[in-house]
Amino acid sequence: MSSVLLFSLIALALVGVALAFLLPTLVRARDRRQDGSRAEIKSEIYRQELAELEDEAARGDIPAADLQPARAELHRRLVDDIRAPTSASVPGKRTWAIAVAVAVALPVAAVVLYLVVGRPQALDEQAAPQASSQGDYVEQLQTHLSRQPRDGRGWVLLARAQAERSEFKAAADAYQKALTVSEKVAKDPAVLCEYADALGMVQGGDLKGKPAELIAQALGINPKHPVALEMAGSTAYAEGRYADAASYWKELLAGLTPGSERYVELSTAVARAERKASVALPR
Repeated sequence: MSSVLLFSLIALALVGVALAFLLPTLVRARDRRQDGSRAEIKSEIYRQELAELEDEAARGDIPAADLQPARAELHRRLVDDIRAPTSASVPGKRTWAIAVAVAVALPVAAVVLYLVVGRPQALDEQAAPQASSQGDYVEQLQTHLSRQPRDGRGWVLLARAQAERSEFKAAADAYQKALTVSEKVAKDPAVLCEYADALGMVQGGDLKGKPAELIAQALGINPKHPVALEMAGSTAYAEGRYADAASYWKELLAGLTPGSERYVELSTAVARAERKASVALPR
């Protein structure tokens, strides 16, 4: 028996023993992480719904006598949702299929690696990364919003998740829905700026039109909002309104720490806008 074959058999045996101990633990740990993720999502949705409920009570949209029963109902639903069994509580066929695939592929990969030592491309052979849970998060938010379509903050969470996945059209639609169903969200300058950014991405990075209107609306609510000031300055600069751009950025500059990297960058932008404004022809 050659040394290579002997090594291969020993390696296979050792890896097999190690996997016999590790795989069950890894599968259970994966399931626990999924359960924890679902509980966090449901808790976040509960907090958003509770905040909306209290806002409605404060505005007088619902009678004060109905507030406590509504709180109790939200809490009961949260407890029921968290206690409800999920598909992650018992490893499904797919989970075990992955475990079996790893159990077979890993020893084989170890032997192959030994046989091809000195071949750099062999180091690039990696297992496929585990799928992100972002899809699950979006699906759960969509399911929640199908039951609670007037949850403004829920629509904002969905929009942010979709923007992170570069689904800007869907994100813009979700932001619009959030503004429609919640007066409080519609008056949040941060959300207005996020909506403007999503629309701008749909337009290929152009903030003209509706995005510019949203930015102006955000500044109307909070004239010193830093994101709105920065976006307003960028929009003005792109349109050739250099004096306006410098004005917006100077307002933003006042809230930054002198000497910081961001302060230096913005100071340079202000100086450039002022130079262009001084030589620009009057409109």
